[in-house]
Amino acid sequence: MGLKLDKYSRLINNSLIFALGSLSSKLIVILLVPLYTFYLSSQDFGTVDLIISTQALCMPFITLTIEQALLRYIINSKDKNEINSIFSSAFFICVTTNILSLIICFSLYFLDIFELKLIFFFWLLVFATSFQVIFSTYLRASDKNKMFALNGIFQVLSLLLLNLFFLVFMKMGIDGYMISLILSYFLSLFFCYFYSRELVITYRVVSFAIVKKIILFSAPLIPNFSMWWIVNNSTRYVILSFIGLSANGIFAVASKIPMCINLIVTVFQQAWQISAFEEFKRKDQSEYYSSVFRHYYLFLFLIASLLLMLDKLIFSFLVSEDYFRAWKMVPFLILAVLYQTFSSFLGTIYTANFKTKKVFSTSAIGATISVVANFIIIPMFGEVYAGLGAALGFLIMWLLRLKDTRKIIYTKVRIVEFVLLNIMYLIQASMLFYFDKYSISFNLFAQFIAFIVVSIIAKDFIFSVLIFIKLKLFK
Repeated sequence: MGLKLDKYSRLINNSLIFALGSLSSKLIVILLVPLYTFYLSSQDFGTVDLIISTQALCMPFITLTIEQALLRYIINSKDKNEINSIFSSAFFICVTTNILSLIICFSLYFLDIFELKLIFFFWLLVFATSFQVIFSTYLRASDKNKMFALNGIFQVLSLLLLNLFFLVFMKMGIDGYMISLILSYFLSLFFCYFYSRELVITYRVVSFAIVKKIILFSAPLIPNFSMWWIVNNSTRYVILSFIGLSANGIFAVASKIPMCINLIVTVFQQAWQISAFEEFKRKDQSEYYSSVFRHYYLFLFLIASLLLMLDKLIFSFLVSEDYFRAWKMVPFLILAVLYQTFSSFLGTIYTANFKTKKVFSTSAIGATISVVANFIIIPMFGEVYAGLGAALGFLIMWLLRLKDTRKIIYTKVRIVEFVLLNIMYLIQASMLFYFDKYSISFNLFAQFIAFIVVSIIAKDFIFSVLIFIKLKLFK
C-alpha cells in the first residue's frame, strides 16, 4: 500500500529539497575522485584521508554536538528572543571550545609531535567546520531548507574550483588538497551566516540556563558520535598498521562508492529529524515510524543492488589502473553503510524523546565488536574484507536499538521481506566474486537479473513512488 500523501508530504517535500543540494554536491565529490587519483598517489590519498578521519573524530569534542540541541530546541520555539538566546549560547560554547582546541593543537607543536604546517591545516579545518555546522543547522531548524540545500551546492562547487586551481594548476599536492577543503568550508560558513542575518548574536542574551540545557542534551551524544567514528574509521588505522598507507589509499577510494547511499541517508536524515520531532507525540506514531522505515529500507536495498550491479563498471571507467582492485572492497562497505543507516533511523527516536543518554550503550557495543572484528579479519584475510567488521558492528547495533526503542515507539519490521532482501544482497555480492573471471558484460547481465528480483521484492516502494509522481503531476 502506498504512502498517504496527506501524512507524509512534508517529509517527502523536505527530502526533495535536501536532495537538490546533496545530490548535486555529492555527485561533484564523486566526480572529483578521478582527479584525486591522478594528482595524488595512493600514499598521498591515504594521508589526507587519515587527516580528515582524525578531524571527524575531534568534531564531537569541539562542537559538543550542540548542533543536535540547536535543531531540537529551535524547531520547538517560535519566539525570536528565545531563538537568539539559544543560538548565542551555542555560539559562545563553540567559541570557547575552539579556543581550547587551539591551545591543545599548538601544545602538540611545542612538544615536537607534529609539524607546524600540519597542525595549522588541521586546526583551521576544525574551526571552519564547527562554525559552518551550527550556522547550517540554524538554516534547517528555521525552515530555510532551500538555502540549506543551496549551501551544499555552493560549497562543493567552491571545492571543485579550488581543487582545479591548487591541485591541477598549481600542482601543490596534499597542501593544495587541504587548502581547497579549508577554504570551501569558510566560504560555506560565510554563505550560511549571510542567510542567518536576522540572528542577534551577542553575549548579552547568553543564558546559563540554556547553556546548561544545551550541554545536558548534547553531551551524552559526544561518546555516541565517537563510537560511530570508531566503527566507521577504525578500519583505516587497522589497514595502516597491518598492510600500509598505500592499501589505505585503495580503501579510501573504495569508500567513495558507498557515499551514494550516505548521500541518500544524509538527505533523508535531514528531513526525517524534522518530521520525527514534529510527529513524535501523535497518536499514530508507531504506524507512521514503521511505514517510513519500511519504505526507507526498501529504497536503500534497491540502491545497494544497483551499486553492486555497476561496481566493476564504475571502477573500470572512473579510476586509474592502480586503484581498480578497490571494487572488491565495495560489497562489504555497502553492507556496513546499510546497517549504519538503519541504526541512525532508530537513533532519532532517542533524540525525539530527549533520551540522548540511551544512544551511547548500543554505539559502544557496536564499536567494540567492529574494532575486535577488524583486528581479526584484516590481518587474516587482507584489506578486501575491511568493511566486514564495520558491517557486523552496525548489524549488532541495529538489533539492539530495534529492541530498545520499541519501549518508546514500536517500530514494526516485516521479517520475511527484510530477510529476503538481505539474502539477495549476499547473492549479488557473491556473484561479483564468482563471475570475476568472466567479462564485465556477462557480470552486468547476471547482476541485472538479481536487480529485477530485488525490485519485485521492493515493489510496494516502487508503486508508492509512481502514485506520488502521478498525483503530483495530475493534481
